[in-house]
Amino acid sequence: MDNVHHLSERVVTDFKKAREKYEIYGKFYMFLSDKAREYLEDKSQEYKGCLNDIQRLILPIVKKVCPICQPHCCRLSTPERSIYIAGSVGGFELCDYLLAQCNTTLPDPDYGKAERNLCPFWEHGCTLPMDCRSYLCIQYFCDELQQELDMKLISEHLRKIESVLNSFSIAECMV
Repeated sequence: MDNVHHLSERVVTDFKKAREKYEIYGKFYMFLSDKAREYLEDKSQEYKGCLNDIQRLILPIVKKVCPICQPHCCRLSTPERSIYIAGSVGGFELCDYLLAQCNTTLPDPDYGKAERNLCPFWEHGCTLPMDCRSYLCIQYFCDELQQELDMKLISEHLRKIESVLNSFSIAECMV
């Protein structure tokens, strides 16, 4: 019981740090120069295109498998997986946040959910547009989804997304 309590405390602490980081991402985005925005728009189109491609592959299976697990997606609120959610807001790091945010208004995260160890973008499904999801989330597939999906094909698409992220330069956004 003490270990579960410790994990719960750590979730709240980690999430508070993640929330601060996420809010800094938003401020960084707001102050991008015109030149940085041009660069970001090109890379964002590439990122969002890759996300749409993979979503077309997984969405039919998600619609079949995921309603069984409602209302808690992927059992992420269980203690052994809690840090998956707590370490970020929506799984975003700066690169995928900028690429997702570009020319899109992301929904406001429900921080109250996050402090209860649920994704702040979860409400009977992900509230983020399909082409605005984080790389962390798009690469997670529960056991049931893995059994139903062609994971070799999914892996190829994940490598494309990873390639876009790896070629993205934060330095180009600082000019």
